[in-house]
Parts: sequence; structure tokens; C-alpha cells
Amino acid sequence: MNWKFRFAFFILAFFALVLTGCQSKNESEMLMNDVSDIKEVSISKSTVFGKLNDEFFATFEDTKELDTFKNAFLTAKREKVKLEGVNYDLLITDDKGGHYLLQCYLGEEGEQSAFFYIGHEDRAYFASKEVTQELRKLIKP
Repeated sequence: MNWKFRFAFFILAFFALVLTGCQSKNESEMLMNDVSDIKEVSISKSTVFGKLNDEFFATFEDTKELDTFKNAFLTAKREKVKLEGVNYDLLITDDKGGHYLLQCYLGEEGEQSAFFYIGHEDRAYFASKEVTQELRKLIKP
């Protein structure tokens, strides 16, 4: 093989890899990439930023209610914004007994909501205004 053919092959392979990488969804930009095993979501009023308040006022186990949370977790997108405050803590339990600790800023009417894993406050994920409305119906009926 001559060097021109090798060079052309290398360039084409490089661009193919770059384009493939650009089109694939970056999992680090998603709050959760699999929510199928969520069994319940417990919620408490947040008292300290970065720490879970375990005095839960509600636990959601109903399929329809869980679907609302799952949709929020799947569609929340990471943004490079430092979250200043939260108003709710979430304890998510999966069907194997595993737990995920999150804090949430539940947006007001017409605002986005934000989530982050406790201990990873620098990685905030934002849910749309529409998802916020659905969450507000559950959390603040």
C-alpha cells in the first residue's frame, strides 16, 4: 500500500470516529440512564445543603407517580450552573434494596427543577418546565 492510501484511510477512519462520538448521547450528561428498577421515591424537606434529611413526609410507590419521577430523571440534562439552594431531599430505592440520595430544587410555576446526587453538588441536572409542573402536582398537591 502506498502512503497516500494509508493517509486517506486514516483520515476517513478518524472522521468516522469523531462523527460517531458526536451523535452518541453522553451518559454523564444524564441524571440516570436506567430507571426501570426504581421501586419507591421518598421525599423530605431539605434542611442542610449536601445532607439528607431522613424525616420523609411522603413515599411514592404507585406506578403512575413513579413514572413521573422516572421521566424527570431520564430527561433531566446536565448544565454548567452551580446550584445555590435546594428545597427537597429524595431517597430513591431500587428493587434490589439499593439507595440513591438526591437533593432537588423544585421549581416554581414556569421554572425548571434541578437535581443532584448528594456528594456531587457540582453536577446539577435540570428538568423542563413541563416536567416541573408534573412534579409539583405530586409533591405540592
